[in-house]
Amino acid sequence: MKKTVTILGVVLMTSLILESCGDVSKPEKVVSPAKVEESIVDSTTVSEPIITVPTIKIGQQEWMANDINTTTYNNGDPINEAKSETKWKDFNAKKLGCFRKLNNGTFVYNGYAVNDERGIVPSGFVIPNYEQFNKLMTFLGGGDSQSGKATKSLAIYSIFIDEWVGDQETGGLETLEIKSNGNSGFKAKSGGYVYDNGALETEGNCSYWWTSSSEGANKTVVDIGYCSQDLGGGKGSYPSTYGFAVRALKK
Repeated sequence: MKKTVTILGVVLMTSLILESCGDVSKPEKVVSPAKVEESIVDSTTVSEPIITVPTIKIGQQEWMANDINTTTYNNGDPINEAKSETKWKDFNAKKLGCFRKLNNGTFVYNGYAVNDERGIVPSGFVIPNYEQFNKLMTFLGGGDSQSGKATKSLAIYSIFIDEWVGDQETGGLETLEIKSNGNSGFKAKSGGYVYDNGALETEGNCSYWWTSSSEGANKTVVDIGYCSQDLGGGKGSYPSTYGFAVRALKK
């Protein structure tokens, strides 16, 4: 009597034989697009954006190409904005840092903001001392702070001075325009400063910057323009309640 083999049995038997001989390979695992995308995201590291600060090389010094105009400290905390004389006086009374934006776009800060440990100067830069500013003036040719070579090279605005023209009997004061050339690339804007009581000094014939140098309890401030007769730029000493611009120097 012949044995009957079912079709299912033949299929199973054939599959076992082929698998044992290695002729049948298992299908590859299919990864869905969603899984692929997920794996890419998981393996990607997001880095912080790199902030580039424009600079200008003058002699052996490398300066920021513009005055500082930040409204926050380096840790992200906001700096108080004093839009009125009253606000400026209030912040000073509490010894809090503040700033004011001048009509020409320059930001001026009181000494409390400049000296705040949270910092307003970008990483890799410092507030220059008086000697470093003087080195800049000397390299550019010095001269008086009104019409000297340094002032003409630093400024990008005309300076107007009152000068006596003629003899003592028939002469008189005339306003003369001294044009700058801005050849250094420093791009100093004409701007004033803020008094300790919050009043704004005229914006139009001078530029002022805080330095890190001290004279007693006050900080040294340098200026160019029709502000003083000091050689290579003006120099003054002011308390933290005043407001001046800040230009940083690369370390």
